[in-house]
Amino acid sequence: MVHFDESYLTISYDADAAAVIMQWKSFATSEEFRKGLDEGLKLIEEKNASNWLADLRKMEAIDPEDEQWSNENWFPRALQGGINRMAIVPSEDIFNSISVDNIMNAVGGTDLVTHYFKDTEEAKSWLKEQQTELATK
Repeated sequence: MVHFDESYLTISYDADAAAVIMQWKSFATSEEFRKGLDEGLKLIEEKNASNWLADLRKMEAIDPEDEQWSNENWFPRALQGGINRMAIVPSEDIFNSISVDNIMNAVGGTDLVTHYFKDTEEAKSWLKEQQTELATK
């Protein structure tokens, strides 16, 4: 189910994986970046989901101020909102990869489990396995 669709980002929900899927399509301005993350968080809360899949392959550089906003503003709300697993398909853009590494390193020390994958199918499969394991406990 598509929740949000703009030229730079599509946000959908995968019920089998209990995951919000963020498929970044191109460069996002600071306003678009923040709006996109907030829209994804709204969907996490609406669906009471715990999984996040970030397909960053087409995403470009993230402004350092947005990195800081992610760590100080968005991530605390996301963790409080219930995200506990994150699957990431890295960007083809080296500057984005550096920004994402900076952001994820700052999130260390939380209960967030993060794994990196080569494509979205592999990432979805892992999230589905995580959901199955959780359901059987």
